[in-house]
Amino acid sequence: MIAAFARRYTGLTLLFCIGAACAAGPTRDLGGDPPGDGDADRGDEDGGDGADELTASDLDGDADHDTTPVEPSASLRRCPTAGTGSILGDYCFVLTPGETGLPATGVNADANQYALRPTGARRGKLLLFLNASGSVPQNAIADEETSFYSVGRAEGLNVLAIAYRASDVIGIICSNDDACFEPTRLSVITGEYVTGGASQVDDITVDEGIYARTASALAKLIELDPSGGWDSFIDLSAIANPSAALRWDKMMVSGHSQGGGHAAMLGKLHATERVVMLASPCDSISGVPATWLQSPAGWATNTATRFYGLNAVNDPICPSYELAWEQLGLPTTATRADAFECPGGGGGHSAAIKCESNAEIWREQLQ
Repeated sequence: MIAAFARRYTGLTLLFCIGAACAAGPTRDLGGDPPGDGDADRGDEDGGDGADELTASDLDGDADHDTTPVEPSASLRRCPTAGTGSILGDYCFVLTPGETGLPATGVNADANQYALRPTGARRGKLLLFLNASGSVPQNAIADEETSFYSVGRAEGLNVLAIAYRASDVIGIICSNDDACFEPTRLSVITGEYVTGGASQVDDITVDEGIYARTASALAKLIELDPSGGWDSFIDLSAIANPSAALRWDKMMVSGHSQGGGHAAMLGKLHATERVVMLASPCDSISGVPATWLQSPAGWATNTATRFYGLNAVNDPICPSYELAWEQLGLPTTATRADAFECPGGGGGHSAAIKCESNAEIWREQLQ
């Protein structure tokens, strides 16, 4: 299924090329990483910066390559510092999927994606964020000074919030159809329609999927911000197969609402560093979590040790989240159902991402 990423678009491998470091890698099916607890082949348990990993700059075979820090390209747009979507601080960038080389016709291809370098000591980890349905990354920013993104970078994480096809509300299009949730989410993640998914996503294209949007953003960041550490999170030699190229073991996958459900699904498929679910997961029928959330045995990321959850007490949009956490086997020490609520849009279902008073909880869950 994922192999279609390489064959659907003529010259797609070249689309992502960074110099000579681009070659079509082997394809892999949707099965994801082998089941485990997310520890396999991590190689930097001490939280190091991953300096011993093979990066894009190593692929030229020159052991004496220049390691002098390089300033980001002037063509890489800086984050707005006033108005909607503003974030203060250095080394904060925005780039649309279209600017990364993907088709400009895709859903949300013109939406700003956010990329932040860490301000704290680099941990060699990426915080990948997935927004809610009907939304884009800028809408998840609580405050220009304090947001989930800024807390992540202060904790030493590279941060990447991608814009993907989030226009379809899965809770609505799969309403009362338990078997619909998983294949619909897989369709959005892969950009390939999966049999059994809602008919509303049967026209999705690979470039609109989470895999492609993440891989293309990282490839462009490596090109335009070569000293940003982005090359630790993707193997460019396998870019033709994004799900295999992405370094899931170095990623904390997170999301709000529908995006948090996608994060959980990615934790099922791949051995990630961590999964953080904000006001999620919400897939349910009459208050009972969807079947795909009820049996985490065999998931690639251990839900008991590497999954975290945060939500407010009163969430009318996602009332089954605590039961979902329980059935996924999350310990009470990894969940918080007492998120602070802020006036002006930072309450209820939005509290976990839009209320800056939760900064300390975000920090705890990103340790």
